Order: sequence, then structure tokens, then C-alpha cells
Amino acid sequence: MTSRDEGGSGGALVGGAERTNEEYFASYEDVEIHRLMVSDAPRTQAYAAAISKNKHLFQGKVAMDVGAGTGILSMLLAAAGARRVHAVEASGMAGVIQQVAEDNGFGDVIQVHHAKVEDITLPADEKVDIIVSEWMGFYLLHESMLNSVISARDRFLSEDGTVFPSEARIYACPCSLQTLYREQINFWDDVYGFNMTAVKNYALKSKMIKPEVCLVKECDLLAEPACVKRFNLRWVTEEEVKLFAEKTFVGVTLPGAYQGLCLWFECDFDGREYDEEGQELGALITLSTSPMTPATHWKQTVVVLGYGAAHTPGQPALLCQENLNASLDSDTSASPAMNSSDKTQVHTAPPQKTHENGSRGMETETCDNTIQPGYANWVEKDEVVGWKLLFAQSEENTRHYTMTVEMLDPEEVEHPIPCVCPVPRCAIIAKMMEQDEDGNDIIDCT
Repeated sequence: MTSRDEGGSGGALVGGAERTNEEYFASYEDVEIHRLMVSDAPRTQAYAAAISKNKHLFQGKVAMDVGAGTGILSMLLAAAGARRVHAVEASGMAGVIQQVAEDNGFGDVIQVHHAKVEDITLPADEKVDIIVSEWMGFYLLHESMLNSVISARDRFLSEDGTVFPSEARIYACPCSLQTLYREQINFWDDVYGFNMTAVKNYALKSKMIKPEVCLVKECDLLAEPACVKRFNLRWVTEEEVKLFAEKTFVGVTLPGAYQGLCLWFECDFDGREYDEEGQELGALITLSTSPMTPATHWKQTVVVLGYGAAHTPGQPALLCQENLNASLDSDTSASPAMNSSDKTQVHTAPPQKTHENGSRGMETETCDNTIQPGYANWVEKDEVVGWKLLFAQSEENTRHYTMTVEMLDPEEVEHPIPCVCPVPRCAIIAKMMEQDEDGNDIIDCT
């Protein structure tokens, strides 16, 4: 294992073509994309619940909807009692929003701005009381509008204003990808009696070039999910989202073939506050895209680690990327905005242990963890695995990130504090940090 201080192997990043702003906004003139997003029940219901259960934040207030799309969120804001809603939409859908507002009796409440939020001005330097936006992309950041939301917040939000969602978190978890391997990789093991090993290796390496957007079954997760990054949307700065890296170690809870790293996100809408009489108002609503909750159009994002591909020992097992790849690992439907550059490098460290390949039956038929010979990186219960995730925002387009995944040796790399892995030292430190001086539980996923 070579070193860059953390004990992982290094490598050069490779770039790719990116869509222009014009192409990006034009893609959102496709009504099918909006149908897909609005029909995403967990997504739309979370926003509807966050607004309806926190009406005290909207009644008689000025709100802004950044990236208004069809205007569905703007109408929810108006229905909750907002006296004015600034609906900001850069695509040609802006003209449709105005008609939708008038058709639903909100023509005098919803004011449409056909422009990027960075380019608009509000009358008489008006401030808004709350900003609502569905800005999230795959694994939270890919094709997201986070920088636009931060810009709108810094320019237009009042000092005591609110941002919905209020917090966003990225999670990661080791996973098995047996369905993907069986259907798309091991297919090449038996092709009319010919030796297609070279094609098999090429197929696996091509999967490693870019993240897979797919639905991962809960029973394919090999450990407890780790929250690797959180953003407080009221205070996060553009500088903080340009470049960040997180090291994570976890203990395996389910023996299986460790073939990928599964990423997803959660967003909180926290409208809770207290009135003058000390009574709590509002509610906390969470939108989750995890494998443990109903599927969304974001699905999950998987980095295929490529164990079993033919490559020289110690050599990075791949390498770069072009696009997010829609996988058929589970039943999926088309997802929006998946044809722009998204960059991933996967660096693999030498195997921590060598285990005999075997098979493991499941109690249900929903997961197939049968080991595929030569392509499994078998891990046992309580074994510690680690990785480093680095996200670097493109200087040319803030919606694009280079995501680098580096596998770490838990015996050679210093663990972060706190660390959730079962290594005795980490477990002792974590226990000591569970309570603060007042005896209150500490929750910190950064």
C-alpha cells in the first residue's frame, strides 16, 4: 500500500465533457422530468408535510422557491398562507408556472422570475422570510443547485429567516452487488462455450468508471450506515462545499461480498420553535433516500469497487469516469439529469484478509448473496473496513463534483474521532463522548 499520509494509493484524475448552463436548463423543459419528480411520492409528500405542518413559518410571510419547476412547491407555499411567493425558474417552464398560479387562484400571490436566482433582484430590496428549494441531486451533490440556494440565502433571506430543507446529510455503507455481478458481469462466464474473460474484465472495469444509480436492497448493506457529511443549510458557505474529505471506518454487521460503497442522502425540514407561552410549534419532517425507506427517483448511488477484476497487484483498480450510470441492479425507471460529467476514482488497497469463497443462504428470497467465484471480497462480521471520500467541486460548473473513493487499511490509518467502528480504542472513545458534561447525548456525524 502506497501512501499520501493516510495509507492509500494515489492517482491522477481524468476530466470529461460537461453540459453548458443552457443545456442544463433546457433539459428541465421536458415535462416528463417534472412528472417523474412530482410523482415521486416520498419526495413530494415530504415537502407537502414540511409546509403544511409548519404553517407558522409561512402565514403572512414572504417566501422564495428556488428552481420552481412546475410551481408545485410555490402553490403549497401560497396555500399555507404566504402573502407573497417569489417563484424563481430559469427554464422555459417559468411561463407555465404563471398560468398554473392563475388557474389555482394564486396569481396575485406567486410572482414568477424567469431567470437564474443569481441574476434576479427583488423590489425595494425586499427580504424573504423563508427559502424553499428542491435542490438535491444524486448522492446529494451531483447536478444539485446547492450553490444557487446559498447565493439566494445570502442575498435575500432576512436575519431570522429559515431555509427548507434545513439540514442535509450524506450517508455511506459497504454493500454487496450480487445482482449486478450476476446479470451484467458474470453473464460473460458462459457465452456459447467461448472464453470471454477479457470481456468480463472490461465490463467490470467499465462499471468502475462511473457511479451506478440503482436501487440497493436493505439486506445487501453489510454494516450500519455511516453519516459522512452534514450541511446546515442556514449557515453553510460556498467555500465549505468546494472541497471536503471524510475518512470513515465501520464494523461489518452482515457477512458478505464487499463489492461496492452505497451512498444516499437525507434532508430535514425542522420547523420546530416555541411560542411566547412555551408551547412547541411545528414539526420535524425528514426526506430519506436510503435503502431502508420507500424508493425515490434519486435511488442510491453505488461506487463499484471492482474486486476480482484482472489487474496488477498494488495497481489502482480503476480510475476515472464520465457519467452517472443508470443500473438495472434493481427495478428502476428513468432518472433526470444523468448525462453530465460526474467523476469518480476508485483506489483499492491490498486485501486485508483472505477468506474462502462460499455461499450463504438468506431467510427471504429478496436478496441473493451467493458468492460469485473470483469476484467476491468476502468480509466477516465485526471485520473493520474503511474508506476516504473526497468531493471536489468543478471550477467551471458548481453543479459538478469529482468524487474520489479511496479504500483504507484500518490497521495502518489513524481513525477519526469519534469513530463508530468496533476497534476497542474507538469504542472506548465513542462511549466517553456519548454524554456531555450535562449528561445529554451527543450526536455528531461529521
